[in-house]
Amino acid sequence: MTRTGENKVDDGTLESRIRKDLALDETYPIFIPAATYRKNGKIITTHLMEGYVFIAAGLAEVEYFQLEKKVYASKVMTSIGPSSIRVLSTIADQRIAEMRHQLREILSEGIEIGMHVEVQDGTYARLEGEVLGVEAESAFVFFNLRSLKIIAKIPRVFLLEVPNGGA
Repeated sequence: MTRTGENKVDDGTLESRIRKDLALDETYPIFIPAATYRKNGKIITTHLMEGYVFIAAGLAEVEYFQLEKKVYASKVMTSIGPSSIRVLSTIADQRIAEMRHQLREILSEGIEIGMHVEVQDGTYARLEGEVLGVEAESAFVFFNLRSLKIIAKIPRVFLLEVPNGGA
């Protein structure tokens, strides 16, 4: 990607731009090895690998090469095949799955069962609670409010540990 492409990753618009340019629906697999989210009113981007976007195979090769004409893309990864023709480079689905997993791990580092946390964004912003369970991208947090006791599923990236259990 170009610097413009990286800026589109940071503002969260790159994937929709690629979908529009390639006339892809929302179900066609595109993986940008970064996550953009709001925290404390700010847009934050966490990168696993900068400068790359992975688009599933299945389109005509010429469509992938058309991306090189876009302001956000610098080059489509290729190798030189027989007759000195550029051939698209591919990566196994398993490797993409591993990268997705690595990105989830980075985003949710440190959130553990029993931890006292404060929610930084979303519906439960500024509430404190206790982590009862964790999943790949979310945590189940128990909130003990004066008039209500509730367990809510909260994105782990929205949680911040409260030192000394909130004491």
